[in-house]
Amino acid sequence: MKKILFAIITCSLVSLGYAQEFKTEISSYFNKESEKDVYKIVFPSAYGFMTLHHLDNVMMDNTKTMVLTKYDQSMQAVETNSFNLPKLGLRASDLQNVIELEDQLIFLSTVMDKKSGKHDVNAQVFSEKDNSVSDNKIIASFAIDGYSKSGFYQIAISPDQTKIAIVANLPFEKKAQEKVKVWVYDNQLNLLWEQSETLSYESERAYQEEIFVQNSGVVVMNKVSDAFKKSRKSELLAFNGNSVETQAFSSAGFFPMEMKLINVHGKSMLTGFFWNGKSSVIRINSKEGNDNDGAFLYDLVEHSLIGIHEWSNTIDAKDLKSLHVVDAKVIDDDIIIIGEKQLQDSEFKKSGNSMTTELDYIYTYGSSIIVNFDTKGTLKGFTPLFNSQQYKNHNKEKGSLSAVHLENGLRIFSNNYSHMTFSSFFTSNEASFNFPRIIPFEHGTSTIPFILPQTVKAVKNYGIVYYITNYRDRYWLNKMTW
Repeated sequence: MKKILFAIITCSLVSLGYAQEFKTEISSYFNKESEKDVYKIVFPSAYGFMTLHHLDNVMMDNTKTMVLTKYDQSMQAVETNSFNLPKLGLRASDLQNVIELEDQLIFLSTVMDKKSGKHDVNAQVFSEKDNSVSDNKIIASFAIDGYSKSGFYQIAISPDQTKIAIVANLPFEKKAQEKVKVWVYDNQLNLLWEQSETLSYESERAYQEEIFVQNSGVVVMNKVSDAFKKSRKSELLAFNGNSVETQAFSSAGFFPMEMKLINVHGKSMLTGFFWNGKSSVIRINSKEGNDNDGAFLYDLVEHSLIGIHEWSNTIDAKDLKSLHVVDAKVIDDDIIIIGEKQLQDSEFKKSGNSMTTELDYIYTYGSSIIVNFDTKGTLKGFTPLFNSQQYKNHNKEKGSLSAVHLENGLRIFSNNYSHMTFSSFFTSNEASFNFPRIIPFEHGTSTIPFILPQTVKAVKNYGIVYYITNYRDRYWLNKMTW
């Protein structure tokens, strides 16, 4: 069974020391149009919310539809609107990001077409007020000769969601240097600046790099060389619209891995996990995952590693590999990072004793951990969370976790092997959580369903959290209040 720490941990965060009861309301059930539909909740308010759903990674070139449904405060559907992602030639765009603002959703998608000789980034804006979608706007484009040399895009959103950065790695050129183009927009899709650069790295078909954009609009690229060797090296490249500045990032005993950009009281910082280089060479596509040896905090303003902490002897860290930053929160003078091992694999489906040509996709979530720094990089503690759990195909929607800071505590929603779980950390407030109970079929006993962790949405300044639960082929909308 998946081990869950339900312990309530007292830390420096303020707590009021009372018992809090979280109540739950449940809607009527609904069925998905397709098991490949993915759902999220948007625009949560005291008066209701909307759901967005669409097919996940479906190889259909001719149409890709986004469906938005509005619900009132009693979780009854009011109206539905749908639209298609734009096409280039006969090819429909692939959804890359959905940016949620106070009353708008910005849909960013990419598409390329050999006949047109272009690779584009598209933007469409959905207005909650008008329940309408804008015309498509092409916000980045470059020429291609064919699909084998099509280049690629990376898109980043600033922590305050005011800036959108698009970095194009232009098509591979033999015996040439890497070429990039950068665009930065505000969240009203006004172009702030663009920049073209030839970098001091050899042109390749793929790169080990990650893109971030600061609230100021400066774009940061973490460029990794020899990614799976002990000679691994990371450099930070900063683009500002006029020039590019390169800064050493990795150092002896510190090789940054997965990370996230956060804003700490006005200062941009990178936080995540690192490899110390002392163990065996990092293995590519390892079924166990790549090594992580601790957590770090890096000040981008001062170009300084202000916190580097290896796992303590008090935790079992052998499965803390290939950690992704699931969430990072800055709460007063505390930085809370949640890391989780995330792996994907595939295998041929079986039919009797023989293999078929169809694939099953297997997703691993966990082990996971909470890291607590202060804003100066001092470690306040490591707290192990959940052990590893695997899901097949569309059941990945039950994987991972969601963390919400409410009522002076960190509340984590996840699943074990039989139903959803709810646990509290960093608070002395005792919590009573009324789990949703459903009768999955007309004649049966009640049970606790699974939660879809990525659907959890809290209402700002109200004691309300919405989320979606699932049992077999049925789904329910849920409203938690206190």
